[in-house]
Amino acid sequence: MNEVPWVFCGAARLEVPRADAFEPPARLAPAGDVDLTVERALEQPVAAPRLRELARGAATVAVAIPDASRPCPSPAILTHLLGELRHADVPDDGVSIHVGCGLHATTTTQERAVLAGEATAARIEVVDAQGLETDCADLGRTQGGVPARISRRLAEADLAITVGVVEPHLYAGFSGGVKGVAIGCAGRQTIAATHHPRFISQAGVAVGELAGNPFQRALREIAALTPLHWAVNAVMSEGGRPSAMAAGDPAAVQEALARDQAASWFRQVPEPFDVIVAGIHAPKSDNFYQASRAATYIGLAARPALADEGVVVVCADLPDGPGDGPGERNCAAVLAGAASPADLLRRGITEPLGPGGQRAFVLARVLERFRIAVVGAHRPEFLEPLGVAAFDSVDAAVAAAESRLGRRARVLAVADAMATVVCGA
Repeated sequence: MNEVPWVFCGAARLEVPRADAFEPPARLAPAGDVDLTVERALEQPVAAPRLRELARGAATVAVAIPDASRPCPSPAILTHLLGELRHADVPDDGVSIHVGCGLHATTTTQERAVLAGEATAARIEVVDAQGLETDCADLGRTQGGVPARISRRLAEADLAITVGVVEPHLYAGFSGGVKGVAIGCAGRQTIAATHHPRFISQAGVAVGELAGNPFQRALREIAALTPLHWAVNAVMSEGGRPSAMAAGDPAAVQEALARDQAASWFRQVPEPFDVIVAGIHAPKSDNFYQASRAATYIGLAARPALADEGVVVVCADLPDGPGDGPGERNCAAVLAGAASPADLLRRGITEPLGPGGQRAFVLARVLERFRIAVVGAHRPEFLEPLGVAAFDSVDAAVAAAESRLGRRARVLAVADAMATVVCGA
């Protein structure tokens, strides 16, 4: 290795010279001028008419954007979307912007202004869509029986648009597409049904899988019951700028970006490692709920790159501890209250685990076979009750693994474990 192995830990980087192998971040170069990138995407929509044509005649348009848990150039995208809507003669007072919180914490007025852009928030109403607090419309059920409860204001708009980011996702295969509305703006009943342990344990529900994925299929069925007909999705580079962008039909946009970037996101290693040091960049490093995704990507791969009883060392500063939202808090409580991973898995199939309980369930699946440790947490005392070890350094975490193994551990460093999915041969 010519480059000293390193991993993200929030906004910082930790060197891992001890690593035997290194997976650097996907070298996704920024696409250049962000405004020009958005303009080109809007001018050349995928499998859909241009927005200024599609929106003509609409009196009300609802635009869903991600919350702060998923970095997205929403302000730039919204500026150009609003220009398209003006061309369609949609008045500003007919447009609303919905921050898709799902079951994450609600946002403040200032936070919403940052997410949408100060100039846009000054003239367009920006509201939260949050599964526990937002009034939702009952749109029926999917063929599989999932209730479709969606933010009423968005559901009753003449046209809905979603803005989002395409990246690997443990349940949906990839984020983006319809997910910003079907989950981000969904009510608790919809989120509970789609995230129930029985549902996410179905064959085909896996990171990187779109075709034949029951989770993705349910989301698209939910979206079909709403006025969602257009999307702008981005792929983000290591520097937090868009690397690629596409607009048009939500499913077609998601599929095109996922197909084009898959080779950058998925890496295969020839044999399993004893320790995988997983780097987590901000804002995914802000809380354990988000950062723990990396451990599930590694541990629940069809062919894990981690040896049995191996350890995933999650490098994240976790300034918000377990997380502030109802789902994040309950996830930690469910993990802490479990007698063992096996106990939690039994309960998850037969009892409701509440908001965020599905993440506790999938972490229990990982903990049944592997170990999880955290390096870099500001206040690590909450981790031990969750069954997660905390260390001051990567070296200390590796030393603990070697003490348990009674030999030298083989170590893999994954610089950005949220956007690099490693699997065995």
